This record gives sequence, C-alpha cells and structure tokens, in this order.
Amino acid sequence: MLRYITCSIFCLSIMSGTGAANAGEFIAYRLSGWKEKHFEEPGKANEHLAAVKKLGCEAKIDNHDGHTDVVYRSTRWKSMEVASDKLAHQWENWMKKSGFETLHGHSANHGGDEHAGHEHGEKGHEGHNHAEHDHAGHDHAPGQAEEVAYRLIEWKSMRNEDPGELAELVAMMNGLGCEIRTESRSSISIRCRQWKHVEVPSHKEADAWQAWLKSSGFEVTHDHS
Repeated sequence: MLRYITCSIFCLSIMSGTGAANAGEFIAYRLSGWKEKHFEEPGKANEHLAAVKKLGCEAKIDNHDGHTDVVYRSTRWKSMEVASDKLAHQWENWMKKSGFETLHGHSANHGGDEHAGHEHGEKGHEGHNHAEHDHAGHDHAPGQAEEVAYRLIEWKSMRNEDPGELAELVAMMNGLGCEIRTESRSSISIRCRQWKHVEVPSHKEADAWQAWLKSSGFEVTHDHS
C-alpha cells in the first residue's frame, strides 16, 4: 500500500484540486504534532519524505543509530481531491497509518451493497444506531469507529479575515463534502443538502466534531449506543 500510494502521489497535480476535471471526492487532513516514522531502508524513507512533502508537510530526514526517521507535520487542515471514492479510501487509509487526522464525508448510501443495512434516511436517521448488530456489512468493525452524521440544507455564510484560517476552513468543508461558494476574499458560503457522515476513532472525537458542526449551523446526529 505504501509503495502504491507513494508512487501515486507524484501524480498529485493531476488528482488534486489543482488538477482532475472529473474528480469530486475530497479528503481533508492535518498532523498537528511532529510525527517520526522509522525506516530501515533509506530508499523507503526518501519515498515517504517525498510523499509527505507533496502533501504540503514540513518534513526532514533524521539519520541515527543505523536507521532513518522521517519527521514531519502539517499543522493546518489541507485538502486534496481524487477521482473516486475508492481512491479516497486508499489515500485516507494511508494517511491514517502515517499519523494524519482525516476528514472524508460519506453519503448516506456510500458503498452500495457493501453497506447494506446501513442507511441514514432523510428524517432524523430513524433506526440508525451504533449497536454491534447494526454494523453488518459496514466497512469498519464495531468499536473501531464512531460516525457523526450532518447536513446543512440552506446556504450559510462563513467569514474569516485571516487568509490562512479561511483556507483551512475551506479545506475542512471540502473534506466534509460540502458545496462551497466564494463570496469575497474573507468569506464563503457552504451547504450540504444531503445527509453525510464522517468516521472518527472515538466517542470523544465524535462529541467534539458534533459540537463543532452544530456551532457551524449543521444539523447533526450521533448515536452513543
């Protein structure tokens, strides 16, 4: 997986938001603290270094005691666009294994038959909970992920005078799968008319995202079953 993704990353200008005309799946990512990843082979370390630099990370090589560490971080949210949901999952899995926090908004019926029995509905997600028996066919094992579902039917204006913070907000909204309209240098409008959900690794993170989404104007559901 690492070799495949590392090779693919050099096509980032084609697959990312600066490229592919047919793309439409976004992943937002950040790594707020320094991450050290250990490699025995210098070639693999250099591949990983090139990969995280392509993602916009601060990164360096640290050689010591006969092995190599790649040290990197990306403190602000960024986003990239890829051509399919399958590719987005490949990237997201690689990013998580590499220490990144990620956001990738899924539609209610993403995955088709693979996610049979997992449906959010349009009226408050009736019948949806996180009990073990409700995860049949879902792509994560019970207890491995929490889901936070959200939507924002009407356009909502969001403003930030700091260009860096506004760019970070845009990256997050891309990752959540929202529509975005640029209104000015310091404001955007967003909406997300259909229910979507993100997967996070714990109740604590789910609660934090639920609170943030609500404060940003979204309808939000998260069942603690």
